[in-house]
Amino acid sequence: MKRNDAGESLVEVVIAVVLLGSIFAALMAGLATAARASKTHRDVASIDNVLRDYAEATKIAVRSCVTGGSYVVQPSDVPGSAGFSLSGLSPTNSCPAPTTTATMTLTVADSFRSRSLQIVVRTP
Repeated sequence: MKRNDAGESLVEVVIAVVLLGSIFAALMAGLATAARASKTHRDVASIDNVLRDYAEATKIAVRSCVTGGSYVVQPSDVPGSAGFSLSGLSPTNSCPAPTTTATMTLTVADSFRSRSLQIVVRTP
């Protein structure tokens, strides 16, 4: 009498486990890459927001200038600037004359990257 052993062999089981493991590893690597890319994008977007707020605070300070005076932009004037370094302005900046403009480059940096923005300001 012939026996019918209709089951999987050890080789088939090992191949299936290796295949499933490889697929799972590829999916996990893809998710990890997506998470890193998302964090990088979020960090760059945060720097851009702080940089634009820094530029707006500078423009508002210059609008309130008087001829021959000076203006100051503090990090506390820039919302969300905690954790970032702001540069591009000296502690006191001279107001531009009413008929002229001043070009300045503002830079915001965190511990990994920095972004710069060049703005032109004038007194009203």
